[in-house]
Amino acid sequence: MKSLYYSLPLGLALLTGCATPSPEQTEAGLGFDPSLLDSTTSACEDFFGYSAHGWIEAHPIPETEGLWGSFHVLNQQNELKLKALLDSLDQNPPATNSYARLLADLNRSVLDTAALEQKGMAVLKPVLGWIDSLESNASLGAWFPVSQGYGYGSPLSVYVGADDRRSSQNIATVAQSGLGLPDRDYYLESGARFEDIRTRYVQHIETQFRLAGFNPKPETARQIFELEKSLAQAMMSRQERRIPEKVYNKMSANEFVGLAKNLDLESYLGGCGLTVDSLICAQPDYVRALDGMVVRIPLTQWQDYFRWTVLRSRSIALPQALRDESFAFYSKTLRGIAKPKPRWRQSLDQLENGLSEPLGRLFAERYFPSESKARIAAMVENIRAAYGERIDGLTWMSPATKQKAHEKLKAFTYKIGFPDQWKSLEGLVIDPTDLMGNLNRLERYNFEENMAKAGQPVDKSEWYMGAHMVNAYYNPSFNEIVFPAGILQPPFFDPSADEAVNYGAIGAVIGHEFTHGFDDQGRKYDAQGNLRNWWTSEDSAAFVALTDRLVEQYNGYEALPGAFVNGQLTLGENIADLGGLTIAYYAYQKSLGGKSAPEIQGFTGPQRFFLGWAGVWQISFKEETLRDRLITDYHSPGNFRVIGPLSNMKEFGAAWSCTAPSPMQRSGQEQISIW
Repeated sequence: MKSLYYSLPLGLALLTGCATPSPEQTEAGLGFDPSLLDSTTSACEDFFGYSAHGWIEAHPIPETEGLWGSFHVLNQQNELKLKALLDSLDQNPPATNSYARLLADLNRSVLDTAALEQKGMAVLKPVLGWIDSLESNASLGAWFPVSQGYGYGSPLSVYVGADDRRSSQNIATVAQSGLGLPDRDYYLESGARFEDIRTRYVQHIETQFRLAGFNPKPETARQIFELEKSLAQAMMSRQERRIPEKVYNKMSANEFVGLAKNLDLESYLGGCGLTVDSLICAQPDYVRALDGMVVRIPLTQWQDYFRWTVLRSRSIALPQALRDESFAFYSKTLRGIAKPKPRWRQSLDQLENGLSEPLGRLFAERYFPSESKARIAAMVENIRAAYGERIDGLTWMSPATKQKAHEKLKAFTYKIGFPDQWKSLEGLVIDPTDLMGNLNRLERYNFEENMAKAGQPVDKSEWYMGAHMVNAYYNPSFNEIVFPAGILQPPFFDPSADEAVNYGAIGAVIGHEFTHGFDDQGRKYDAQGNLRNWWTSEDSAAFVALTDRLVEQYNGYEALPGAFVNGQLTLGENIADLGGLTIAYYAYQKSLGGKSAPEIQGFTGPQRFFLGWAGVWQISFKEETLRDRLITDYHSPGNFRVIGPLSNMKEFGAAWSCTAPSPMQRSGQEQISIW
């Protein structure tokens, strides 16, 4: 529920890039490996194939992954660096109460799988006792925040962040939650594939209950599924949730409590530690539907559901048999992954989940050179200047709206590398011998820290992503763009590479994040980060007409036989790709200072620019993973992130001598130019 656009990979889940080319692979300054280009594929017919086929052949998808791309290679390199740093902490234990000690102790508790077998299911005795002690359906309102607060999950989720209409102040938002499958569509869509997944999901629940020693009744797993399906039927779709006005339903605390007659929402707020006059309810209709479910569904069924949320959320800390079964369904069945990650990588996932900032600190202090920050800052300002010139040249926007757009562009702030100040994490207890306890304490610590922000001024120095992450984001409430140290490496940024490639890669990423401030939803926020309309009605209509065409374009991309990109779901990212790449191209031209770019190994400057962008999106998918991403990911698959924006750019056609119409060069009247 953070008011953020995590915009590059896959959210990451989510959300990884390419190694620095070796001297044997790449001549100095080129920035990419020409031997991996596919000369049998025409750049004007399929630029993704031309730029990526060789890379994909040389980089098969590992057994532990459902997709693999240049992003993921970089992420893998960062993980290996972090592993080495964590290993050194284990060999030389850091001081007690230090951030490094927290990392070392949590890592040790994850890696000690022998202890998990020895402790068995006894580690769940306290929480299972709490669930057993629920006396009536009326007690669920008090239980929901306990379950979320310890990281088990709940049909209601609460988060404190900046108020969309008063960006200087924090406010609590309550929203729908509680599903065990990746999205509500998995419960609601028809077709053999979804029916098969639902059948396997029920079997998975039943298996986990048996392995846990819960002795389930024959109908238990099916009833848990039906409860979740009822939640899904009441939920707002992903497409709707992208629209800030739909989820901004501010009300008094009394009005919120009044949404339910059976669900004790006063106890819910109290359990969250919230004493507030007002809050945001993202989906009031969902809360009303949940209120009916609270009395319609027997308490024993709710208790089974919460036992399931505990098993599902804590499999990492349970015996091997339950971990294997969790992998078999969530990774193998849903995403086609053949083999689990090694335990040390699973440990990094746990550290990322609760100790992301100290993990990023460990990385940044060792691997982020200070000179990179100045280089990126200069590029940000050059791209900002190019963006301003592009705004001036728009033919579809009036002077009045252009003035407001300039105000917003000027007000953008940015963060590079890592935070200026690190969190202290004072009072957090991590025991190297107690993984389950660590996860409980860590979840509770972060939950209480977040709840304490309600009603307080917003701290705009805060980061929402670890410094080690191969990602970047735009935060509309802060009107800021953020670039962690983890992404400021090849193939995104190489200090020794040609500037054309850097502008095509990290420059386009910077432009992408700027453009999120002007995409179909980001444009609704003003220079101060408030949800406020600053557009004339005519300009808004002109913008929507352009973006509707972009939706139609991406709706036509067939990712798998019969499975198409959802142009509406991915609209924000597609706008950001097109706008970011366009702005970065003109910023690159500005950086030349009126001089012609040199030709390197037969590639012109513009050609190297577009190869820089394509090099970021070299990627292949397992079919199951791709099908899941088409439902759950706000980003188009990597091949369409190359083909889509470039086919709309006459600059690409000129660089590669493509004539329109062709697959990589739409005809002039069909080309879409927004920013």
